[in-house]
Amino acid sequence: MPTIRDVAARAKVSVATVSRVLNQSGYADSATVARVHKAAADLNYQPNANWSRLKSKSSQTILFLLGNRDTFNAFHMRLLASCERMLQSRGYDLFFSRYEYSPSAPLALPRMLAQTGALDGVILAGVHHKNLLDVLDKRQIPYTFLANDFPSPPPHNCVTFNDRAGLDEATEYLIHLGHKRIAYIGNLEQTWFQRRYNGYNDAMHRHNLKPQAIGENWLLSGIEYGQRATVQLLATKHRPTAIVCGNDEIAAGAWKELTRRKIAIPQQISLVGCGDRIEYSILEPELTSISVFVEELGEHLTTMLLSRLTNPETAPASQTYPCKLAIRASCQPPPS
Repeated sequence: MPTIRDVAARAKVSVATVSRVLNQSGYADSATVARVHKAAADLNYQPNANWSRLKSKSSQTILFLLGNRDTFNAFHMRLLASCERMLQSRGYDLFFSRYEYSPSAPLALPRMLAQTGALDGVILAGVHHKNLLDVLDKRQIPYTFLANDFPSPPPHNCVTFNDRAGLDEATEYLIHLGHKRIAYIGNLEQTWFQRRYNGYNDAMHRHNLKPQAIGENWLLSGIEYGQRATVQLLATKHRPTAIVCGNDEIAAGAWKELTRRKIAIPQQISLVGCGDRIEYSILEPELTSISVFVEELGEHLTTMLLSRLTNPETAPASQTYPCKLAIRASCQPPPS
């Protein structure tokens, strides 16, 4: 492999001049700059990334750590891509890893976290627990955190989206259409579904309507949960005319059960999801859902982490971003 000395010899300048030109770290006249770049291109010279990182005392590497998730869905994929685009423009590499751990058992850290100096910071997504945050703080590893699945988001380094307000908006929309019997589906033992239920409940109480929820702690996939909950709702004496689901996967399960029973959506029952995940755009009629601006969340997480790397003594305040109801064909006024 050609070295910086080879480039210097070909361009007939000093090694220091080559370093100055390639690193844009000092003055060189335009003719010299052109000669150095031509020599580097002719030799197919590639700078030594490890040397550059040692010199800057930075690994120029960030870890995207997805916690306690069995699957990597479209939401996380879009979030990862958004973070990667921003980091790449700033000269950082982004690595992805899954990490399953208990909130109470001793932690066996992923190798990149366990090795000192292997990375500059961590972006956390998925379900994480306080014991990992404590380890990161103790090891002085900067992190930012998409904390919607965390019981009490810390006051610093976190980004959340306001799904409670999103469920409130969706329920308010159904009430505006004329629905009074509106049900909610989502496992209330899980923090995020409880928070979304609270948003639904806010709108129902504001209009003096009686909430109806299926929130059992069934250990099922989202689609299976939606199907089973819909069976229960349809067995009630006054079945709902609209269903609000804790996420799009549950909504897909409800859609599947309603379709199986030949109950028309939205003519007989309106249906709303949460998350606006692209993999459920296949549903027909198109699913009304609460849209989360994933790309913007990724940008904010990345900007916040880069700010921490630039100013290690300053912890950026946590921020909450809005959601928006995407109105589609799965909702209409209730049947007469």
